[in-house]
Amino acid sequence: MRKNFVALSVLVLFLLQTAAVLAGELKTITLAVDKMTCNMCPITVKNALKKVDGVTEVVAKYEGEGNGWAKVTYDTSKTSIDDLTFATEEAGYPSKPAP
Repeated sequence: MRKNFVALSVLVLFLLQTAAVLAGELKTITLAVDKMTCNMCPITVKNALKKVDGVTEVVAKYEGEGNGWAKVTYDTSKTSIDDLTFATEEAGYPSKPAP
């Protein structure tokens, strides 16, 4: 009985590791976003980023004077930083990874 439990435990751990590899890795990045002019701009940026396959969460904020940011959590197996910055650019808001 104990042998079966150990074997089952090893199998479960293997399956969990395999699922993690297949799902990719979730990362969070903050993008510096230009050309924001009002409190509605972050909504547009957020909507553009949420349409990118692999994005799981977005928070965006207008900081004033044409500047803002977006904090994006995404699956590295489905999208890239270039895809994220392209999405904001297409929405009219150029972005780059924040320092």
